[in-house]
Amino acid sequence: MTFWNRTKAETADLKAGAGAATPTPTPEDKKIESVLFEDRLQDDFTDRVMLELEGIDIEPAGNSDPLDLEPGASSIAHQVKRQHAVRKSSRRKVWGLTAAAVVLAGSTLLYAQPTLADMVRSLFAQNSYVDNGMKQAQEAGLVQHPDASAEDQGYTLKVNEVIADSTRLIVGIDIYDAKGNPVAGEIQSTNGNFNLFDVDRGHIGDIPYGIMTGGNTTTSRFEFVFRRPVLKDKLQLDAYINQIALHQGTPGSDDFSSKTVKGQWMLRFDVDLSKAKAQTLLTPIGISYETPSGIRIQMQGATRTPSGGSLEFTTSLTPEAASRALNGQSGFNLLNYHLEDEQGNVLEKSPSMTEMEFSSRRYELDRWSGLTKWFYQFSNFAYDKQQIRFVLDSYMIREKSEASVVFDPSQASAEKPVLFEDAGDSLLLKGLTIDSDGYGRIPIGGTFSNPNFASDTWVAVDENGKEYRMYAGGGYSEENPNLDDGADLAFMMYDMERMPKMLTIKRTVINREYKDADWSFIIPSEGTSGVIPQ
Repeated sequence: MTFWNRTKAETADLKAGAGAATPTPTPEDKKIESVLFEDRLQDDFTDRVMLELEGIDIEPAGNSDPLDLEPGASSIAHQVKRQHAVRKSSRRKVWGLTAAAVVLAGSTLLYAQPTLADMVRSLFAQNSYVDNGMKQAQEAGLVQHPDASAEDQGYTLKVNEVIADSTRLIVGIDIYDAKGNPVAGEIQSTNGNFNLFDVDRGHIGDIPYGIMTGGNTTTSRFEFVFRRPVLKDKLQLDAYINQIALHQGTPGSDDFSSKTVKGQWMLRFDVDLSKAKAQTLLTPIGISYETPSGIRIQMQGATRTPSGGSLEFTTSLTPEAASRALNGQSGFNLLNYHLEDEQGNVLEKSPSMTEMEFSSRRYELDRWSGLTKWFYQFSNFAYDKQQIRFVLDSYMIREKSEASVVFDPSQASAEKPVLFEDAGDSLLLKGLTIDSDGYGRIPIGGTFSNPNFASDTWVAVDENGKEYRMYAGGGYSEENPNLDDGADLAFMMYDMERMPKMLTIKRTVINREYKDADWSFIIPSEGTSGVIPQ
């Protein structure tokens, strides 16, 4: 099922038998079996199982149930592993990028004790993506069960489970048919959205976030990653859903089918943050560092939350670096770092420039002080339980550039490429082709030293002074600087009606990466509880 993939989006709109001696297991048997063999059982599990068994109606052996569907070739374990590989690799597609949404308004939280069947239909089901932070929140007793549901077109959407603290919110939503039976499917809201805001003594504050979606055969999973810490006791979420996809059969097999149902489902519920706040550890970090090429770093603090945690710091440019930077002191800059445990194993890596600047928006520039404030969230950040080291790998400053190369495009080819050399980049321009729609294309080879060169500003100018807007299209690996080794990248130009006699390729803005820093430190392990330092 496509919804088993753990995908990112940055707007709230979503795409989109045997004989008598051995009786055949019923669907209810299978439900109970799946719960009994979960990795971890709740403390009151035995009592709850016995209570549930007293009220079970045994169905005929031939009946089918969507909960019995096996993932088969599209198992969640395989797809989560694949998604993690995509997420942690530096493979990039440099096409269109979208910025994200922010949102808003209030209600009342009702708690319902989950039944055994609810435990099967869970964010923590065996075929679900569950990170360390989610497990820790579950162990701390911070899984909430709001009584929120909406019915339309004969189907009911119900909020199953909620996990929340000051850094993120995770919501599980199930689908039921008109008889109250769970349905295998997914939320596919194309025009609906999620409105998220905090409520404090009648005052409303909008919360900016990024969203990740996923789930298992019965529970759709929505993770809201906050772009700044939420310092309130209560949140409200309004979910406007207008489309669901219902599935039958085994994913990846010939008997699998899916249908789309359009409707209007509105879910509104409150989320309690007060219990999570009491288990939040705030640790000030008074450490600063100035990189050799001009970024001043001031660490502010680390936050250990039940579902993970966050790290906050500020950066600014020295006067010399500001003179090189595009937009001076307010020029964009970025730290590339990782967190590692006592054995030197990498726990987390900082997001790429594309994720930070265009997608997640985890930073904010204060124009009066010239400081850029950074807020990073992590799902594996138990620095009070293990020693975690912050390691600065490199850093980037967006700078002005005057680098260029002039050549006759009709004479350039893959066999006779033109060399563009600047700031450690040695790019090979392998000729120019123009299609019938006026799109010019220059394949790129060679090597790079600045991994974000495809996001630099490039301009092409012909012998008559006509400028052509350029962009880099295709894919390459940031970890492999050799573009002739498996990359598929090219410069593209619009409105090019003929082959120029001479062409000048200019780089006017460079996202320059520096690797001259040598800095790391151990994150302190002590602090105060709450969401604001005492």
